[in-house]
Amino acid sequence: MIQLTAVTTLFGAASAAAAIDAGLLGEADERVLVISNNAPIPEVVTSLADTPGADAILSRFDRVVDLGALLAPQRPSHWKVFAIDVPMQERLMRGYWDLGDAEVELVLESVHVPPAATLARVFHSSRITILSEGLMSYGPTRDPQSHAFGQRITGMVYLDLVEGLDPLLLSEHGIDYHPVAPQHFRALMGEVCDAAQLPRVADPAPTALVLGQYLAALRLITPAQESAMQVKMFEAAHELGATRVLFKPHPSAPSTNTAALVEAAQRSGLEIELVDPRLSAEAVMVTHDLVGVVAGFSTALATAERIFDLPTRCVGTEVMFRSLTTYENSNRIPLTIIDFRSRHRGEEDLLERLRRLTVAVAFVMQPETLSGRRDEAVAYLEQVSPEDRARYFTQGRINRLGLPGAQLKSAVSRMARGALERVPASAAQPTYQYLRKVRASRAKGTT
Repeated sequence: MIQLTAVTTLFGAASAAAAIDAGLLGEADERVLVISNNAPIPEVVTSLADTPGADAILSRFDRVVDLGALLAPQRPSHWKVFAIDVPMQERLMRGYWDLGDAEVELVLESVHVPPAATLARVFHSSRITILSEGLMSYGPTRDPQSHAFGQRITGMVYLDLVEGLDPLLLSEHGIDYHPVAPQHFRALMGEVCDAAQLPRVADPAPTALVLGQYLAALRLITPAQESAMQVKMFEAAHELGATRVLFKPHPSAPSTNTAALVEAAQRSGLEIELVDPRLSAEAVMVTHDLVGVVAGFSTALATAERIFDLPTRCVGTEVMFRSLTTYENSNRIPLTIIDFRSRHRGEEDLLERLRRLTVAVAFVMQPETLSGRRDEAVAYLEQVSPEDRARYFTQGRINRLGLPGAQLKSAVSRMARGALERVPASAAQPTYQYLRKVRASRAKGTT
């Protein structure tokens, strides 16, 4: 059996390699790593295979193939296949990657979008193991998958980033979950740093790692909002006791305005050094003696805290809750987890409260997929504080689903509005004018 593991990031490849070390990906005659670059402008982003120290990760696989090289000039993130072309595409890939007629097993991230979704379609009879997507694994399935697809899933392996919290991704298919213990990932990242010949740095001053994301590039917030968040990140680093910051842009982010960042750091009384964009955040955590890590709601915050036992601070979560106007957005669960843990750090029963919140938010995001979790969501919303209900849930979704806290209009009001909407505009105009006069008279205290 040949095991094809498809990843788009160094973090995903490292998670798969750590799962192999933990014995969670079974036995295979050959392990093939399928890499692709999903950055908005892949030509200016370092390939996973060329990242310093990547050889330590790639050594867990017998060989590496580049999906982007096969599909070029089409991008892997845009790759789709029509049903009539599936047999031809499978023959093409088997021949191009020297798979022959061997049985193929898939290990995939993000099965709801290309390239993983398309690989699953091309190798239509292959069994599938789901690979963790960081904190998104604790959220619901974004796009419902068929029962036939669910039957192909052997389980999920995930990096245990929140101890004791169970993933919800694809839980509607009754799959098994297998956590990768932190020590496997931590040891692997040590190997990565050794392979890259990265020295352990004796920082000259208390140093914090500040991580950028590419929120504006994803159109989740404006560039001005993202710049303001980065300024607040420097302030948070100062609060951690840092006098110096290492700033690490997200690998998929467009070029950052370096001059503005340097100016913002100096205003906060901090020295700033830009991290080599080819290095992973985890490599910096291994090689530096940090006082903490600061970011928006990056999975790297959970990695820093759980894997490397570092203090963390999150910035801008209030802005992000307002910006995720599509409640189903997959970023909502990572945002919720990071925000709640930050606000309630050290409090009693934190994990149980987080578990109940995560289930409730996931149900409100995908009520049809997680219909079996409605009672848990209702129980949580019946006792949650008004502050947390307003922070983590939108009134429109609560109303639509008829959950505790719903503000539903009376039946008479709904019937009257429905009747008015059926009246032609020309006939309804006098009625609207009369209602406006009544409201104006009431406002003046007259009748």
